[in-house]
Amino acid sequence: MTRPIFIYIFLFFTFIQAYSQKTMNSTLDNHKKSMADKIFNKAVEAEGKQDYYGALFFLDSIIRMRPEFTKAYIERGKIYFKKERRSDALKEFQHALFVEPKSGEAMFYQAFVKLSQDTSSVTSDDFNLAIINNYAQPQAFYYRALMKLIHKQFNDAIADFTLAIEKKPDYAKAFHDRGTAKKDLGDYQGAIYDYRLAITYDPKLIIAYNNMGDTKIIIGDLQGAEEDFTAAINSDSSDCASYNNRGGVRFLMGKVENAKSDINKALELNPESCEAIANMGNIFLKMGNYDSAIEWFNKSLEKNPGYNLAFLDRGLAYELLGKLNNACADWQKASELGSVEATKYLSECHK
Repeated sequence: MTRPIFIYIFLFFTFIQAYSQKTMNSTLDNHKKSMADKIFNKAVEAEGKQDYYGALFFLDSIIRMRPEFTKAYIERGKIYFKKERRSDALKEFQHALFVEPKSGEAMFYQAFVKLSQDTSSVTSDDFNLAIINNYAQPQAFYYRALMKLIHKQFNDAIADFTLAIEKKPDYAKAFHDRGTAKKDLGDYQGAIYDYRLAITYDPKLIIAYNNMGDTKIIIGDLQGAEEDFTAAINSDSSDCASYNNRGGVRFLMGKVENAKSDINKALELNPESCEAIANMGNIFLKMGNYDSAIEWFNKSLEKNPGYNLAFLDRGLAYELLGKLNNACADWQKASELGSVEATKYLSECHK
């Protein structure tokens, strides 16, 4: 029995309508994607000009248009982080992961924000997870290495810093921190080499000058250390640590008046520096003014009650004043706070 022709006509037009609707929806979706990409580029351009308000306006528009646009959440999170709205930034990266659970970039920035809030909340595995999810960027290797450095996994840290440098050959911070890992392993020449490269790529990286100078003190190159600290001061004359470090090495070189001048400058820049205050105590100790030295060590310990070097050196001042009981008490405290040198002085207390 043949069906009436109108049934076939009805089915045909139903199919045509459904196909047209599907085609229309696909065209509309493609149009939205194209528009979202264009607006996203405008947002990135505005962000590059530090027009964060404009960038956020564009990103908000994208998310209203395409709530599944992961990159918009990530970019909005990066802007919030720059504006020091870290909790808001973290929510954006978490939202990006809700939309796209395998987004390596969102994983990286989520770990990065958490690291900026509390180092104990993140491990190298957090950055490793970003890497294995296709975010194999230099900064991902750098921060995975940094976590290993914090946990004293020096060889593994060096390997990751090297991977970061391979991807970004002018990565000054990676050179610097690789140098620090080498220094902790006792490879002082290797550390100096990396600090020098860090400075080559970023002449304003003051910490690299200072750490290179500290390393040279360890190997006995006091003049080289003085030159490094002077270079740090020439690069940034407002850095308290550089004056304090140069004062310290000049003290070791016997340039007591020059050392005192540097420490005074350090204290002028930062009156709260317990290191500079203690160094001033050492200068008075060297000059034979033990009472004044003790006063300076006391001031240092008021700023930082856990500063073992101040206890150690105050103990020396007490010993020179003939107050061995006070000296022994200070050396015992220094030892408890981790001073290896204090154990040598404690032997005097048991005679």
